Amino acid sequence: MKDEARLQAAIELTDILFSFEQPADNTINAYFRTHRYIGSRDRRAIADQVWQVLRHYGRLSALFSEKLTGRTAAAVLLHYQNRPALSLFNGGQYAPEPLSEQEKEVLNNLPDALPAAVSECPDWLKNRLESADVEAMTFPASTDLRVNTLKTDRETVLKRLEQDGIKAQKTPFSPWGIRLSERVNITAHPLFQEGLIEVQDEGSQLVSLLTQAQAGQTVIDWCAGAGGKTLALSAMMQAKGTLYAADAFPKRLRDLPERACRAGAANVILLNDYKNLKTYDLVLIDAPCTGTGTWRRSPDAKWRITPAESALIIKTQAGILDKAALHVKKGGRLFYITCSLDQAENEDQADAFLKRHTDFEIENLGPAFNRLTHQNITSKTVRLSPAKLHTDGFFAASFLKK
Repeated sequence: MKDEARLQAAIELTDILFSFEQPADNTINAYFRTHRYIGSRDRRAIADQVWQVLRHYGRLSALFSEKLTGRTAAAVLLHYQNRPALSLFNGGQYAPEPLSEQEKEVLNNLPDALPAAVSECPDWLKNRLESADVEAMTFPASTDLRVNTLKTDRETVLKRLEQDGIKAQKTPFSPWGIRLSERVNITAHPLFQEGLIEVQDEGSQLVSLLTQAQAGQTVIDWCAGAGGKTLALSAMMQAKGTLYAADAFPKRLRDLPERACRAGAANVILLNDYKNLKTYDLVLIDAPCTGTGTWRRSPDAKWRITPAESALIIKTQAGILDKAALHVKKGGRLFYITCSLDQAENEDQADAFLKRHTDFEIENLGPAFNRLTHQNITSKTVRLSPAKLHTDGFFAASFLKK
């Protein structure tokens, strides 16, 4: 495909996405399934253009009083990238129609620079998130790998990647982590297929490490989802003891048996429901949340969440904490994680839990966090800042059962 044909496809796809009804990756994949004539290289180029627009949606929208269209977004973004929009909007076969005089006038009267990155945050959240984190999350996330210590070590994996011409380096904080320097289909690599690595953001690795799961313990991952943290905990436990994985939506667990088998995580047991639960040394809650810490990967998500949905999520989190607390052994821990940067879902939620459950006390995660990151914090809970750590945003709190 020519560049102008790619641009037209990106405009069509962007117009669909601007309804913000479904996750962008689902919509993009569905679009390409119905346009199978588009080759893999063209798909990548079109998707890149679409993601660029989504990462700039707030700033582009701030320039106009009317709702942003895919066509306007594409033209304005090309303008700020110093790429000639006129040559691509040429009206040729499969190309966008030429720019109208009014559109040309709009481009000629744009300010010298795009509005500040703070525009990439919905108004109702602006007082609840740090502006530095909002700006940091306007950039794409790196691809991080977690080395599966049940089967290998980081040096061995780095050597194999180097042998295959894949540029990579150690992550700055996680002792398991490797960061790829370029885009690679890593799931097709033997390292992945042999279960020696998993794709996992360094931030997710860090909060997994903070759980301090131990070999021989009885652990339950209460909201296991696809099982990324389940497998990380299994490695920490050296696949010894018992690690249960449950989820309110069991279909999310469907790939976990295969993943656990590939990883050698022999201590993982799936639960179909929350009936007949016992008490556990460690109960991990990777709670449902607004996902405000994941905007590097899902820039469209910020425009889908509403204040009403946020309030419902906060209520759901409290309910999960209350139920899970019943299944913590005396001396055991209830470990709470979100991938959110909203204090209402994090510190406020932790404080409210402690007020409702006087049989728990907060565990100080500061020393463990300091050892991992060499960054001093004074709080007993942990917040991973995308601006400071260049990871996704996370929150972690540990509650000890008295």
